[in-house]
Amino acid sequence: MRVSGPRIGGRKTNRLPCGFSLIELLVVISIAGLLMAMLFPALNAARESSRQMACAANLRQFGIGMAARAQRNQSLCSGAFDWQRDGCVTEMGWVADLVNMGTPVGKMLCPSNPCQISSTYNDLLYLNASLFDDCVDRLGSPSSTEPDGTIVRNPCRAIVELGLAPGSEQRRLLVERQVFDKHFNTNYTTSWWLVRSGVMLDADGNLKSDKAGCTPSLLSRHSTIGPLTQARADTANCSNSFIPLLGCGAASELLMMPMGTNPSGTFTAKCTTAGPVTNPGMTTPGFAAGTPREGPSGWFAGWKATLQDYRNFGPVHRGSCNLLFADGSVRSVTDANHDGLLNNGFQPTVDNGFDDGKIELPPDEVLSKWRFR
Repeated sequence: MRVSGPRIGGRKTNRLPCGFSLIELLVVISIAGLLMAMLFPALNAARESSRQMACAANLRQFGIGMAARAQRNQSLCSGAFDWQRDGCVTEMGWVADLVNMGTPVGKMLCPSNPCQISSTYNDLLYLNASLFDDCVDRLGSPSSTEPDGTIVRNPCRAIVELGLAPGSEQRRLLVERQVFDKHFNTNYTTSWWLVRSGVMLDADGNLKSDKAGCTPSLLSRHSTIGPLTQARADTANCSNSFIPLLGCGAASELLMMPMGTNPSGTFTAKCTTAGPVTNPGMTTPGFAAGTPREGPSGWFAGWKATLQDYRNFGPVHRGSCNLLFADGSVRSVTDANHDGLLNNGFQPTVDNGFDDGKIELPPDEVLSKWRFR
């Protein structure tokens, strides 16, 4: 039945439906905005959780590859992804190990990390080959000649033998095509344990080098035991689940030239952690000639008081960092005081960057000593 409105001028009018008032419309918009504001953090948290799970999956896959290598070569890897300290990056180091085994490490980056390229690329682009010493073989395998006369060189050897100038476009293109495009890249940081595993000391307890003329350093292969072996990890005085191998990398220096999708000026990821240092000075222990090994003032006590410097691990997952351990497990550790660093027992100073003494890597969960035994 049709409803008629009142008569106007002797005629009936149809009653029009009522619309929203301005106030009602504003209320609806406000409620919608409030719901969206409540939903966005949850969506962001869900996205970050997904990225963190992807990162953990990458680390587990790397751990499987390292375990497979250890079955054939004893050590979990051949070294760090570091041209200056370990050698040709397509032949030496954990990235080369896995890529050459079929794992595209450069495509398996931590998606939460703003650094999407390793600091090693600045060395590949700018390291001056004329300053090379004999402490490390940076050239790698010798060149070879194919039947058609083509000379085949690895990219690190090519940089040197072709005389590609630091910072030149020709050198950048070679690195991009033969290193970056072939997945030799990472934004994960190795622990000192994985790539160095122990120190070599002289009779006075000071770091020494097994190569004449090479300066001793905690980061040098010639001053340390070398990459971690499965046997050494298995005989440590702690569980393998306490020995960190890899973690999300903290920001290092800026990339000096564009590389792939990474523009120049973006942050690069640290290569490795720094090893056992003094607390809180963060320096390598040093002792006077004739210092005894034994006693409270002996050099053994001095080294025993050191802690591993884990500041190169980055809490990139909204304040947490994924770590791969020697048993193949991956755990997330949290930067509880939000200072951007993971503290395993260092006293805070202006120089070391820690805001306070909050311990975020407890010694009963993450190995922080100077040696395994």
